[in-house]
Amino acid sequence: MKFSWKLINIFINLQSIQLHQFEEQLTLSGIEIEKIHYIEDIKDNIFDLSITTNRREICSMLSLAKEIGIILNQPLNILPINFFNAKIQEKEIKKNHNTFIDISINKINNFRVGNTPKWLVSYLKIYNIKPTDTISNIQQYIELKWGMKLYILKTKDLKNINKLFNVSLNLQDIKLNQNNQENKLIIFISDTRLIKNTINIVNTHEEYYFNAYIDAIKLISTLTKCVYGKSYHEYKVKQYYCSTITINKNEINTILGNTNNDRFNQLSSKSIIKILKQLNLSPHHNRFLQTFTIKVPPNRQHDLQRKIDIIEEIGRINGFNHFIDKLPSGIRKGLTSNISVKIQKLRDTLRNLGFNEVVNCCLINNHFKQDNYNIEIYNPITQEQNELRNNITQRLIENYSNNIKQNNYTVEIFEIGKTFHKDLSNNYIEQISLGGLMHNSNFIKKNWSDTPKYANFFHFKGIIEIILEKLNAEVTFKRIDNKSNIECTKNVENLFNPEQRIGIYNAQSTEPVGILGEINPIYSKELNTIKNKIYLFEINVEKLNKTIKLNNHLNYISKPYSNYPSVTRDISITVTQNTNIKEIENVLCKKQDTLIESIEIFNEYFNKEYRYKSVGIRITYRSQSRTLDSKDIKNIDNHIQNVLLHFKSKT
Repeated sequence: MKFSWKLINIFINLQSIQLHQFEEQLTLSGIEIEKIHYIEDIKDNIFDLSITTNRREICSMLSLAKEIGIILNQPLNILPINFFNAKIQEKEIKKNHNTFIDISINKINNFRVGNTPKWLVSYLKIYNIKPTDTISNIQQYIELKWGMKLYILKTKDLKNINKLFNVSLNLQDIKLNQNNQENKLIIFISDTRLIKNTINIVNTHEEYYFNAYIDAIKLISTLTKCVYGKSYHEYKVKQYYCSTITINKNEINTILGNTNNDRFNQLSSKSIIKILKQLNLSPHHNRFLQTFTIKVPPNRQHDLQRKIDIIEEIGRINGFNHFIDKLPSGIRKGLTSNISVKIQKLRDTLRNLGFNEVVNCCLINNHFKQDNYNIEIYNPITQEQNELRNNITQRLIENYSNNIKQNNYTVEIFEIGKTFHKDLSNNYIEQISLGGLMHNSNFIKKNWSDTPKYANFFHFKGIIEIILEKLNAEVTFKRIDNKSNIECTKNVENLFNPEQRIGIYNAQSTEPVGILGEINPIYSKELNTIKNKIYLFEINVEKLNKTIKLNNHLNYISKPYSNYPSVTRDISITVTQNTNIKEIENVLCKKQDTLIESIEIFNEYFNKEYRYKSVGIRITYRSQSRTLDSKDIKNIDNHIQNVLLHFKSKT
């Protein structure tokens, strides 16, 4: 939409605002100015605006001036003229009948059509309207300026006036000579349509209807030199319903966020009420409930229908640049659970060992029914997915079968997921389990000329040991008693070969953690892999996490490096065969421990005949803060003599 800077100043005074400030405020409020160009002929700036489709009520200079007045919080230069009063009889309006609300008719004489003024032609060209005759140009100009329509009809067209405008008019008050073909009528109408399902009477006329009517009459009389007589006015009662929307203050502040004002973190209730009044939404504030109830006028009911629409209007008028657009920096950082860290380490370790991760659905038809433990689904989609899985391994066997059908005979897969079962008290239990399957025909060969062979049980057990060692888990491997009913293995024990399986237990509490072994021969026959063994494992991750111990055996001592010179003494100490080197170190560090930097054994000689040994020791002395002086050297020599006397040695 285009508008003239001079023309808009007729409705609202914008002379006190700078052009760049005006452009910035309109852009921040959602009305983007695409281009500004200066027209030399009319000495005016023309603004090319981008009006969104939801603001279709902005269709004239008047409606645009109203919107600019709301944005700038500035009143219009003109006041609405009200010629109607309560004595005028209200007219009935049929439902669903499109008719004009306001209509004014004037009889004119001495109508002379001249040339269209240059300024009027220039304005029409701005809107890409091709000028024609003067009457049509005036009609176009009035519609662009006020959003209302103007018609000039001859006497011969009066017979069809009711049909032409879809109204029912009584023209007896206008004395016309039907034989005089020069008589003409100026018909000025407001084409605002009635809104359906109306309830309340809000206004009985258009707000600025008479302002537009007077402007049109003056323009016609000036350009055509006509004489117009008494006016005939008729209007219809407007009935429409103002929809109400209630918004909580907390909802407004949550969506809009904090402001960059130093005094207030968020919009105050006073500011919100001011903005809502500026938008002509008639707000009612409930201080106890901290809510705002607003009434949406008919001209905005097409785009203000939800709470978020009202909140967007509040932010638009306040200015989105006045809100902080950055998320607040949290002082506390989120923590990753210990079990999540261990699961990620498990996943990385298995991938590094060549396993591929798979993801399967939790809905399954468990092959081995455990009526006391399985969880059935009411009204399942298919019979193949009528239960929640109680183990990971069964799906892995199906994955293996699908790989064999695709001629992929090397399968090393694992999955980490949830399993479900019921305990003895009929409570639902949800656990995280790790399952794996291995079948590799090219796993190992003794030398380069041999044929690759399949992995055996001990190879597979070694891989599991590597995984547990990486996690620093303290577990033991024990044979599972066929007569025992272990909770950890009851859901998967039928998938394993009873003679080729082993349990994984907590080394401290002997609690079962998992199971590994060879696939059950029943599945081997179904998969035609009797000769080529398939190995499986399943581990309860939560129980495995209890076996993992922190590696705290490394204690480091750090100290700054000394730049001062050192003094070295080599001594030989004769001791008995059973003397420990720790005893020698304790004697050396007894008095000079602050200056001794290192003690190193560089030689050892054992005399078998006399059963004694001679140990060569190099002692390095250094200070961290100064150079050793003569007094320090003397003390070091005395220290060496005392050590030799203690061990009855001479060198």
